[in-house]
Amino acid sequence: MITNGEQEIDKVLCIMPDGSNGAPCGACRELMVQIMPDAYKDIEIMLDYSSGRTIKFGEITPEWWI
Repeated sequence: MITNGEQEIDKVLCIMPDGSNGAPCGACRELMVQIMPDAYKDIEIMLDYSSGRTIKFGEITPEWWI
């Protein structure tokens, strides 16, 4: 993403080693906050692809160090 000049994240889908999906790890969360300090809370994360369950990043990371 960064290599291609992109600086905004709208949606995230995290694929686990077993092929399932879930929430991003701490390092990924920190990177998203650093890239978008004023808008990271609006990033949509798909927590469960099979049911279509999504959540806003601000709901799982309400208070960050920035």
